Amino acid sequence: MVTSNRSRVVVVGTGSVGAAVASAIVQQGLCNELVLVNHHPEKAEGLAMDLADGSEYLGRFVTIRAGGWEDCRRADVVVVTAGPKPKPGETRMQELGAAIDIVDPILRHIRDSGFDGILIMVSNPVDVLGWFAWKRTGLPRAQVLGSGAALDTSRMKTIIGETTRLDPRLVSGYVIGEHGDSQFVPWSTVSFIGKSFAQYLEDNRSRYPGVTLAGIEEETRRRGLDIKGLRGGTSYGIAATVAGLVRMILWNERGVVSVSTLIDGEYEYGERDVFLSLPVALDGDGVGDFVDLHLSDEELARFHRSAAVVRDHCRLIADRL
Repeated sequence: MVTSNRSRVVVVGTGSVGAAVASAIVQQGLCNELVLVNHHPEKAEGLAMDLADGSEYLGRFVTIRAGGWEDCRRADVVVVTAGPKPKPGETRMQELGAAIDIVDPILRHIRDSGFDGILIMVSNPVDVLGWFAWKRTGLPRAQVLGSGAALDTSRMKTIIGETTRLDPRLVSGYVIGEHGDSQFVPWSTVSFIGKSFAQYLEDNRSRYPGVTLAGIEEETRRRGLDIKGLRGGTSYGIAATVAGLVRMILWNERGVVSVSTLIDGEYEYGERDVFLSLPVALDGDGVGDFVDLHLSDEELARFHRSAAVVRDHCRLIADRL
């Protein structure tokens, strides 16, 4: 359990995603101390100085510094964002070979530091690397998670908000499965303003011509690639997402969020030894109870297909363990 006198977050990787994550944590004043680790220490040092220079104008003072692997030992949360620079047109799964070469040594350093906090994997492909991180570090399952479909869930709600011109936070529902091409929205569980979103669309068909559940789902799935094509990569959406996860953990909020976590026989899902996103409780102890969504037969089949995609890619790097 995180306590008030222990509040250190370590962010590994200070590229565009790591820098944005660090900034979001500082802007929200989520911890007492933020430590930045990078293969090139001068980059971590420069980012720490840059973030610290705005301290006078922030709501809460956060100590920000560059550090090393020894700082993981007493960290409450370690966030791994390091990975290869995205290539145009390349999917997350296609980045796996380059990603594992970068991430595996990092995980060894974290393990060897004696770290016993909560590990958040952000590096893609996040489900495969989350599973690998759990195996490599030997941490209890509750203490290892990937950002997974938490961002995709927010994207889905954002798209619905843009479509209806209403607050996206009115949407209740989740994207589940892989953070990638096989992710999906179990529409049977998504509600909006007191009714299912499917029923809301049907009741207001004249207001939203051409809008379909399948179209919203595909736009959600492609949004990250679209952003990559427009500006070279994503950073701010994932940063806000990770900061939200850190807040839930450090402040013991016990929120429910769709993160990538070990699925090992829970409820109806019928999957084992694979990391996928499902809504789970998240608090100072890490990943807690699963939410049983009671998926339809079609949705459950899609979940199994998503699991197969992730499991097949896990086999490609299993010999590293």
